[in-house]
Order: sequence, then structure tokens, then C-alpha cells
Amino acid sequence: MKKKILICIAIIFIFSLYFFPDRLLNEVSKFLVHSDTLEPAEAIIVLSGSLTGNRIEAGVMLFQKGLGKIIIISGEKIFPGYYTHSLMKNHAINLGVPADKIIVSEIEGEISTWGEGIHNLQKLKENKFKSFILVTSAFHTNRAHAVYEKLINHLGYDFKFMVYPAKDNRAPINDWWKSRTGRKAIFVEYLATLNFYREHL
Repeated sequence: MKKKILICIAIIFIFSLYFFPDRLLNEVSKFLVHSDTLEPAEAIIVLSGSLTGNRIEAGVMLFQKGLGKIIIISGEKIFPGYYTHSLMKNHAINLGVPADKIIVSEIEGEISTWGEGIHNLQKLKENKFKSFILVTSAFHTNRAHAVYEKLINHLGYDFKFMVYPAKDNRAPINDWWKSRTGRKAIFVEYLATLNFYREHL
């Protein structure tokens, strides 16, 4: 049954690329975006999952504007001796963030937005932070917001958080269907969003 549903979604998705006008296609991607009005927070959490540097660059920009005191990065091993959080930390330092203002750690448990969320919230608790700004690629913000909201309620935490959508050239919100990486990112994100609501709501 699940395979049939995925096939139907894929067919509808491909059909839409050929027959929907540009304006409607842009609305498809905008549905995936969540953005909050920002105010200063104690920490800035930058999600892993993008190897272009766009997310950490957005997080550094917010840090340099004084919207967070610490940047928190969690990641995973991607090659022997190489970890996403280490690469992101080095990039942040190269962009001017002091090393002692960055907290990095390897994700313990499930490697997913959900698993990373559990890990990041634990780091916030350990450091006694109460507020944070969540930074991720724009197309990933709606689900990331839903995941963190669900986890905070489920785990009984008392965190205030805001979401900032980082520009991602691999999957631009406008004209996303014009590139292979854009089509893939939006399609996969819709599937992941549907799966999240199926499992957790």
C-alpha cells in the first residue's frame, strides 16, 4: 500500500511539472517554508544535512548580528576522519566566529531531523539555555519547525524558539523545478513531511 501511495505521489508530482503554471509551482515550494520574526535568543542551532555551507553561513550571519550568543552544531561521520559538525565548525571559524562560541557534537542515535532534534534539545538543556533560533534550508523549515515543536511538547521542555530559513541554491523556493537538485529536494521533502505527520500526529 505504501509503495502504491508513493508511486501516485510521484506521478502527480511529475504531471504538475509539465502542466502547472510557474506561479502555482512556486506555491508548491512555499508551502514547505516556515519563517518567524526574529528576536535575540541564547543559542543558534544550525541543522546539518547540507554540504554547501549555506546553513552555517546563515547561522553565522545571525550570530554576527547579535541574535545569538552561541552556535550549536550536531553532525555525523561522512567519511573516515571527517564529520559534518567539524566541517561546519571550521567554516564558521573561517567566517569569524570565535571557537569558544561554537558547541559541536556527534549525533547520538537516529540520524534524521527527529534524531538530531532530540540530540540538540539535550544540548540546550545541558547548557541551561532557554531560547534558540533554528536555522535550516528554506525548503526544510516547515518540517523542522513541526519536529522541534513536537519534541519540545513530547519531552516536556520549556524552550522558546524561532525558525530562520536559509537560502539554498540547490533548491531555491522560486523556480525550484528548473534544476535536478531542486526537483529532487522538493519532492523528497514532501515525502518526508508526509511521513512525519503519518508517524507523529
